[in-house]
Amino acid sequence: MIPAKPELSCSKPRVLITGVTSIHGWPVFERLRQALGSTQVFGLRPPKMRIPEGDNVRSVCMTDRETLARVRDRFAPDLVIHSAGVCDLDVCEERTEWAHDLNVNGAANIVDLFADRPILFVSTDLVFSGENPPLSGYSEDDPTDPISVVGQTFRLAEDEIARAPDWAILRLGLPTGDSIQGKKGAIDWIENRFRRGLPATLFHDEWRSCIDCDELSACVFEFLERGGRGLYHLGGPKAWSLHAIAERVLARGNYNPALLSTCSRHEEVNGPPRVGNLGLDSKKIEQLLERPIRPCRWHETSTSS
Repeated sequence: MIPAKPELSCSKPRVLITGVTSIHGWPVFERLRQALGSTQVFGLRPPKMRIPEGDNVRSVCMTDRETLARVRDRFAPDLVIHSAGVCDLDVCEERTEWAHDLNVNGAANIVDLFADRPILFVSTDLVFSGENPPLSGYSEDDPTDPISVVGQTFRLAEDEIARAPDWAILRLGLPTGDSIQGKKGAIDWIENRFRRGLPATLFHDEWRSCIDCDELSACVFEFLERGGRGLYHLGGPKAWSLHAIAERVLARGNYNPALLSTCSRHEEVNGPPRVGNLGLDSKKIEQLLERPIRPCRWHETSTSS
């Protein structure tokens, strides 16, 4: 991804990363800051966010082309990692035009303003429905069929990114780990409810290829070091149901078992469209990285289901 393909850790490029408060953007931002130094990394957070703080972070909406252009001119990045986007299923179904503006037009702005340098877009497995998944998981060659506004707008955003002369797209499985806000992402959301004694009902037939946030950021860093380009899937070696994830959180925290219940995604009433099995085939990126994707830590330390 870096011009002339020098090693990322040696060349000390200037990296602009959007969406630094997202569950996946935050660990990547932190790893890059540690590896390259704060002066070489600049993060963009949503307009109303005030964390993380620092001279190398600014609040910007992806639809604000004027401010994005000023950031480009002042920071002069060698590489852009686009991790911003709205992925709240309920909100996006209610506010479709807003979701399209942020996700699709936001990606278009990134390409229009930064097309003369490499762009890495962090997309999502929600571009698939999970209705008839391949036995080995979805590969990069499988046709997309999103059923939610989130999936549809991220798929359109991928098309925008692919307009750039030098682009890469990573479709993520479900990131699991600590978020910057302490309540974003599957693990944080579930644990936050259990800690407060609130019940949670999770689907037993919605499956995602979970990947630890630490492993996610390591893979992104290695991907950049190796000059990855094009479309890749990045998910853990096993697909987990949301209910199975909650069972591990329940056991780990020794919470009251009565707090957890389950149902089928088909029983959802007045909710957003729910996916089936979104297991990802990540062999392509494993070949590039020359190593397997590591399983989630809570998988390694928990009893098997």
